[in-house]
Formats: sequence, structure tokens, C-alpha cells
Amino acid sequence: MRRSVIGLLLGASVLAGCSDPAAESAMPAGDHVHALQEVADSDLLLGLHGALYRSEDQGASWDLAGLEGQDAMSLGAQDPDGLLFVAGHDVLQRSRDGGATFEPLAPADLPSLDIHAFAQSASDPDTVYAFVVGFGVFVSTDAGETWEARAGAGQTVGADTFALLVDPEDPDVILAGGGQSGLARSADGARTFTVVDEAGVGSLTADPDDPDRVVALTSVGVQESVDGGQTWSVVGPPDVAGQPVAIAAGAQDRLWLVTEEPRQLHVSTDGGSTWQTAPPA
Repeated sequence: MRRSVIGLLLGASVLAGCSDPAAESAMPAGDHVHALQEVADSDLLLGLHGALYRSEDQGASWDLAGLEGQDAMSLGAQDPDGLLFVAGHDVLQRSRDGGATFEPLAPADLPSLDIHAFAQSASDPDTVYAFVVGFGVFVSTDAGETWEARAGAGQTVGADTFALLVDPEDPDVILAGGGQSGLARSADGARTFTVVDEAGVGSLTADPDDPDRVVALTSVGVQESVDGGQTWSVVGPPDVAGQPVAIAAGAQDRLWLVTEEPRQLHVSTDGGSTWQTAPPA
């Protein structure tokens, strides 16, 4: 069995347990980190099992953005006009003002709100995908109001799916990653998937400046694709202290990485080859 970044990640994040509070870090303390994303204004959003946080200064400080007591496991924040989603264990919340306020969604055509992965299309922000535990992938094209079932869990997509990513230019091209099932790609709107890499996956992110470049945090470290997720190469294991749990691409070739034990934000400006503690000096 592979001893891996993702093995540690799944123990810390997929299960309902909680990690230790942050130590010697500007990061928010509390339950474990699930998700990280840089949004259109270069702010950072951090999803915890218990709240959503925002940083406006590249991680130097963090403010509570809301959803206290909610499981901010997955973020959909690909719309510069402010349409933002947060999903998790029994959580599906939507904001139309960039996270200033939220409204809960409870669509009748979703069989459960136990959502382990969620992704939003950058080219069509009203199109969102959700992986519902035990059921599979569902798609909404009206900003979460109504949903349609697509790939079934354990049939055409891994039952352990923990990460989803929509191609920035094509809302029908989807990547799905799981700790044991590996990385799979769909070109038909999540109806069928083909495995493209066997490494366990815990976090996926797309380069906002290069639609063909995708980065994954996997069981062999940081991996990169420059053809929209069809083929992958290993950049290397992150040279950081702690357990890597979430990765996010940003503007100006930045990559952000969050670790646990200790909880810390790291940044890379060379594609993930080298890292420094954030915020950069």
C-alpha cells in the first residue's frame, strides 16, 4: 500500500473527525482544513470543517466569512460577478455577492446533501457539479436550483471521489479524483469517466492564466497536466513541513498549499518545484 500525501489527507479530511488547532500560524484555528481557492479579486477562501474564511492579503490575516458551524468541504467560486457555492456534509449554500451573504439550498432532485466534492464552471458559472456520497455525480445548469444525475458512484466514477474540477473553457469536460480510484476525466458532462492517472487525488486546481494547465495534489506529490488533464507528470513532493491537504492555483503563476500539523499556508512561484511560507516577504 502506498504511503502517501493523500493517505494522510483522507484520514484528516474525508472522515468526520477533527484535527488539532493551528500552532504558530496566522491561519484560522479550529477543525480541519478542507478546501482552498484563490478568487477573481486575488482574495483567498479557506474552507474548514466549521466555517469559511477569507484573506485579502495573501494569507497574512484571515477574517471569518461566515457559515459558522457548517462544513465548508468544497468551494465553487469561479464567477467574478459573485456567484459562489459552499458544499460539504449536509451543506449546500449559495452566495450571489461573493460570500457576503449565503442562502441554503435543498433541491428536491438531489438524493442527499452529503457532498464530498463540488465544482463550478468558469465559462458558464451557472453550471455546477456535485459528487453526492453513495449516489454519484449530479449537474445543475441553473445555479443549483435543479439537478440531473450523471455518473453513478462506483460505476463510472470512483465511490471515493473527493475532488472535482471543470475545464475552464468547456463545461462538459470534468476531472474527478479519489484517494483509491485515482484521477479520471470525462468529456461528456460527467456521464462517463476514463481513468487517466492511478495516483490518489485529494485536491485539484486550474491555472487561471492557462486553461490547459491543471495541478493536482496526489499520492506522489504535486502533479501537473498541460493538456487539460489528459496526461500527467510529477512536479515533485512539496518541500514543506506538515501534511499537505489542499492546493490552489492563482494569478501570476502562484500555487498555494495548505498543510496540517502544523497548519500553514505556503506559496510557490515556480510551478510547485519550491515553496516558501506565505505570505511572501
